[in-house]
Amino acid sequence: MSYERKLSPNERLFLCLDKHSPPYDTPCTNQMVLEGVGPSDESAWRNAVKKASLANPGSRIVLKGKLGFARWVDSGKTTPFRIVDGGNWDGRSEINAEFLSDPLPAYQGPTSEVLLVKCKNTNYVIFRSHHAAMDGRGTEAFAEDVFRVLNNKPPQGENSMISDIDLCRQITTERCDREGDEVRAPTGFPEGDDPGRTWYRKTIKGKFSQILAKVAIAIARSARLYGETDVRFRIPVDLRPRVEGLRSTANLSGAIIMNVEKETTPASWKKLIKEQLTNKTEAVIPRVSKHIPIPVGLIFWMTLKVLKKDNLNTLKKRMTTGQYQVSGLISNLGLIPLDRYSGGGFEASSIFFIPPDFNPSAFFLTITGNKNGLELALRVPKVLASGGRLHKVLDDIESFLRTGEILDQGKINHQEDIETPRQTDSRLAAESPETSSA
Repeated sequence: MSYERKLSPNERLFLCLDKHSPPYDTPCTNQMVLEGVGPSDESAWRNAVKKASLANPGSRIVLKGKLGFARWVDSGKTTPFRIVDGGNWDGRSEINAEFLSDPLPAYQGPTSEVLLVKCKNTNYVIFRSHHAAMDGRGTEAFAEDVFRVLNNKPPQGENSMISDIDLCRQITTERCDREGDEVRAPTGFPEGDDPGRTWYRKTIKGKFSQILAKVAIAIARSARLYGETDVRFRIPVDLRPRVEGLRSTANLSGAIIMNVEKETTPASWKKLIKEQLTNKTEAVIPRVSKHIPIPVGLIFWMTLKVLKKDNLNTLKKRMTTGQYQVSGLISNLGLIPLDRYSGGGFEASSIFFIPPDFNPSAFFLTITGNKNGLELALRVPKVLASGGRLHKVLDDIESFLRTGEILDQGKINHQEDIETPRQTDSRLAAESPETSSA
């Protein structure tokens, strides 16, 4: 049977961020980045990507049809493998990395690709996918199969064409209201009118525990330096473990909402997460509106043009008021063994995930652990990053992990240029956090 699955409401929301006519733009993209040495045998990589793509048809899908008739179908075209001259890119930000913005158009394809980026000081292998077609765990599953082939093992492939909304309906029948725009961004109030967004990667070396909880508490304390505000985070959660043996590259992520009170501790955070997962809260489908019981299925019949206009109005309002639905998204990929991603002449020294450019959000942080430490990658709107605020919150996280305290408000450097990447001398790192998400 050929691969086909229905486009879900969640995926339509990702699609509405795209520019669907040339020149294409697909900002909401998963980008799994492996930093390391090699590879030397490029033909072996092309062959491995081809075999992994054949075993995972979700990696080569394109969109067909409109509105509620839209379906993802197998294009039959192998996921591209491209070699890119990365020049002086240092893997710390978007500076000198125009290739990270290359489009993955849903209707035209490809919706995923593999890049070998050759830079002056190191190389990177980047697995890119449109978030409407694959999620972080799906991208990771495809990457695993590429490396299995490189290491003379058969690809595991995927065995399901289920969509996220159908999987949620199998897990629970509960529904919930949406959150309103009631909280402030962790980096304070918007400054200016630059519609762009920026990200930065911070490396923390060493080892410690309860990462997710401590990161959330540190961010909440940082947010309250700018004034009293409620703090709540959306934590993506992989839905695949709910079905034994399910392997899929699809967009199969749910989410839980976690509040951080002033008295929240790592122990109380862990207890609350356990309760939410026990109640299968990550699979609960929200309504479209907070106050009006509009079914989420209505999104199937709203054109992408209407959804895009609504998204732009929401973005404009949030940039003006500084009020958001959640303080931010924290995607915790957990502890990932680096030897899983070595082969074909490539040896990984680190791994990180660049946060998707999901413009309605105020804050998108990814956390990835490996044997050498912890990688944090944070994306925020430029109006919320000015004056060194992006770096400040990352420094607060490191400070809290080391000392249990964040930096003083007076140490915010409002003259710092956010476009200037900085190296860190960090001595902390990670064990696997409490929940694994994508």
